[in-house]
Amino acid sequence: MTILFPGVFLVAGLAVMFFVGLKPAFQYWQSGSWDRVPATVLSSTLNRSYSDGSTTYSVSASYRYDYNGRSYSSHTVSQYGGSDNFDDYWQRLASRLESARSRGRTVLAWVNPANPSEAFLDRTLRWGSLVFGLAFGGVFALVGGGLMFMFNRGSKGKAELAEGGQYHSKEKSGHWFLVGFGAIFILLPSPAYLAVWDKVSRGDYAILMVLLFPAVGAGIAWAGWKMRSNYRFFGPSPLELDPEPGHAGGQVGGSIHLGKALSRETDMDVWLSCIRGRESGSGKNRKTVEDILWQTDQRALCQPTQQGSDILFCFDVPAEQPPSSGSGRNYICWRVELEGMVEGRKLKRSWDIPVVAGEGESRFRLPESHVMADQRERQVEALESANEQIRVEQTGQGLHLQSRPGRHLGMKLALLVFGGIFAAVGTGLFIAAASEGFMLYFMGSIFGLIGYAIVGSTLFTLGRGLDVWVRGGEVRSLRRWLGVPLFTRKCQLLRADQVVLKTGMSSTSNGRQTEYMTLIAEVDGKKIRLAEGIAGREAGEALREAVLRTLRLV
Repeated sequence: MTILFPGVFLVAGLAVMFFVGLKPAFQYWQSGSWDRVPATVLSSTLNRSYSDGSTTYSVSASYRYDYNGRSYSSHTVSQYGGSDNFDDYWQRLASRLESARSRGRTVLAWVNPANPSEAFLDRTLRWGSLVFGLAFGGVFALVGGGLMFMFNRGSKGKAELAEGGQYHSKEKSGHWFLVGFGAIFILLPSPAYLAVWDKVSRGDYAILMVLLFPAVGAGIAWAGWKMRSNYRFFGPSPLELDPEPGHAGGQVGGSIHLGKALSRETDMDVWLSCIRGRESGSGKNRKTVEDILWQTDQRALCQPTQQGSDILFCFDVPAEQPPSSGSGRNYICWRVELEGMVEGRKLKRSWDIPVVAGEGESRFRLPESHVMADQRERQVEALESANEQIRVEQTGQGLHLQSRPGRHLGMKLALLVFGGIFAAVGTGLFIAAASEGFMLYFMGSIFGLIGYAIVGSTLFTLGRGLDVWVRGGEVRSLRRWLGVPLFTRKCQLLRADQVVLKTGMSSTSNGRQTEYMTLIAEVDGKKIRLAEGIAGREAGEALREAVLRTLRLV
C-alpha cells in the first residue's frame, strides 16, 4: 500500500506526458516526410463535452482520398486524440473542414507512403498540448517518484542505520525534494505562460499573477541547490555512538566525523532531544506531529584529524526520560543535532539514534576545562539574555524589576491570527444558524468561545506590564495594562527558597523548544510575580540567581 499510492501518481504522470505531450510531437516529426494528397470531406462535427463548468472540444470527421490509383477512407483527423480546451484549435479545424464540405472543396491530407491507409487532415504542432502534457504529467510523475524515493529511502535508512557502526545524517538528500518542488511550481501553470503576452497586449494585466509561480519555484529550487552545494562542501558526516545505543540514566556520547579541518576553538553546538511522535490520518491526509519531551545542548569539542575533524559530545541523560520505543503511528525517538559556522557556511546536520534505559558511560569524555569554559559562557549568555528581557536596576525604592509589555511579539501575533480564525468561524456559524438550524449554534458557540478566549487572553498579555520593587525583605508589585495601573501587592521576602522559578507555556521552532518562565515569590501562602515571560530556562535561572545575590540571600 505504501508503494501503491505514489505509484499511481507516477504512472498517471508518465501516461499524460506520453499521450498528451510526447506521442503527438513524435508523430508530427515522423509525418514530415509523408505525401500530401487532395481529400474530400464527407462529414465533420465539432463535439462539445461539459464537466464541472468547463467545456472541452474535439472534432470527428470522415473523408476519402486517392493514393497510387487506389481509393481510401479514414476518420483520423489529427495526431491529437481526446478533447481539450487548451486553445481554439478544434474550433478552427472544425470550421475549416465544414467550410470545405459545404462548398465542395477538397482539403490536403497527409498520407503515410509506407502505409497509405494511415492519414490525417491536420499536422499542426500544438505547443499548448506539448507544454501541458510535459508540465502537468511531469508534476504528477515528480510527486509520485519523489514519494516512492522517500519511502524507499526511509526503509533503507532503517536497515542501514548502523552499518559499519555509524549513523548517517538525515540531510543526505533532502535538497532534491526542494529542487523537485521548485520544478513543480515552475511547471504547473506553464500552459498559461503562452497566453501571457496575448492577454497583456489586450490590457488584461491580471494574467501577470501567474508569473509568481515560476518566481516562487525558482526560489525553492535555488534553496535546494544551495543546500546541495552546502552538503557537498562539508561532505558526509557519519556519527559513531558510544555507548551504542545511548543510555537514559547514563550517557549519550559520540563522535561526528567531518571532512573539513576545524580548529579546537571552532564553535559547534550539539543538541540532544527526546521526542514523542504521533501519526494521524491516512493516505494523503497522513501527518506526523512531534513533541519535544526533553532537550539539552552543549558546545562540542573539535579535534583535527588527518582526514578532517572529529566533533565530540557527551551528555548526561536523566533516568526518568523514556527510551526509544514504538514505530509507525506512535513512537519515542532520540535525535542528535549539530549546528555551527565554517568558513561562512552554516553547518546543520541531524541523526536519529537509539537510546535504552541503562547506566552506560561514554568513552568520548570532554575535558574538564572544556566543560567549565562552556558553562561559564552559558552563564554569561543567560545573564545577558535575562537582562535584555527583564529590566533590572537599583533605585531609591530598592531593586526594580520591570517586565515590559509587547515582548515576544511574533508568538503573540501568531496566537492572535489563530484565535481570530476560530472566532471568525464561530461567528459565521452562529449567523448561519438562524437559517440552517440549532446544530450550528452549538458548533458556533464552541468555535467562538475558543477563538475569543485566545484573542482576549493574547491581547491582555500583549499589553500587560509588571513593575516590582524589592527593598530589604519587602516586595511590592504593580500590575499595569497599556500603562494603566490595575492593582498592587505586597509581601515580606526572607529566604532564598521563597523565590521559585516556574514554567509556563512553551513553544517549538525549527526543532528548538523555548520555555517561558515566571519568577515567583511564595510568602505565607501568597504568590507574587517578580518577573514573567522570561524566554529560556537558563535565562530564568540566571535572573533568579542575580536577584538572590542582590538581596544577599545566597
